[in-house]
Amino acid sequence: MPGEKLRKGIRTGVTVWDPVEIPQRRCAVWRFTPRSIWVERVENEWHALSQREAGRRAEAMFVERAEKPKSSLWRHYLHTQDVAVLPAPVLPDRPVVVRPDRALTLLPGETAQFFVEIPVWFSLSCADGRPTRIFEEPICQLSQTWFGDPLTGELCYGLATRLHQGLASIEPSAHLAVCPLAITNESESDLAFEKICMHVENLSVFRGPQRLWANMLNVIFRGPEQATQIEIVHEAPSFDRELVLAAAARQPAVGWNIRRTFGMLKSFADF
Repeated sequence: MPGEKLRKGIRTGVTVWDPVEIPQRRCAVWRFTPRSIWVERVENEWHALSQREAGRRAEAMFVERAEKPKSSLWRHYLHTQDVAVLPAPVLPDRPVVVRPDRALTLLPGETAQFFVEIPVWFSLSCADGRPTRIFEEPICQLSQTWFGDPLTGELCYGLATRLHQGLASIEPSAHLAVCPLAITNESESDLAFEKICMHVENLSVFRGPQRLWANMLNVIFRGPEQATQIEIVHEAPSFDRELVLAAAARQPAVGWNIRRTFGMLKSFADF
């Protein structure tokens, strides 16, 4: 029965994303390292509050209503369906400009495999036949940045992070989705970059036994005067086992989106 596990105890790790039934006048809290999400159900209203956290593992539990924070920032949503709710990890609603922790140069003819950790958002929906989103909330507050020239660029989120070259250096996380990124330099020149724009709104989120994943991206660079090609691998990444779809892409990539992304990536990524 959905929610039974939460009633009996505390969910931890990726199990915080399991469906849950919140009875009338009960309060649930999802805690992540950077932020806590409080949700209370009262009659036909859902009450939600987001607060900063520090130093906690990912966990979800019921709490007494007397324990909920007193705040003027509670938000209220009207919804009459008496069904379980589904928390889901979704990727940000804008592209993310990733700045590696060190300058990287890919020599001609070389291919490099990276793993990028992208912070997810917390989305809560009714878990019926046609899920209705109640609200969504960033778990990590990313900076905003403009990427590209003043006329053809776009507003993005900024993320300074490490480009991991293996999974051993990545700790399992319930609020970070690992995106495999393969870059091939098919040109005759060095490929040096300090940032790359990833259109995460085109990517889905998959859930594994211990971590979250995003679609794999294959990037092919053929030279500064050629369009850079990007391929979204729509199947679940092969780097983990028993992956299931946790959240579909906000904007599923179709042909014209992919071709437009190819043309943008060259200038957006400073390739």
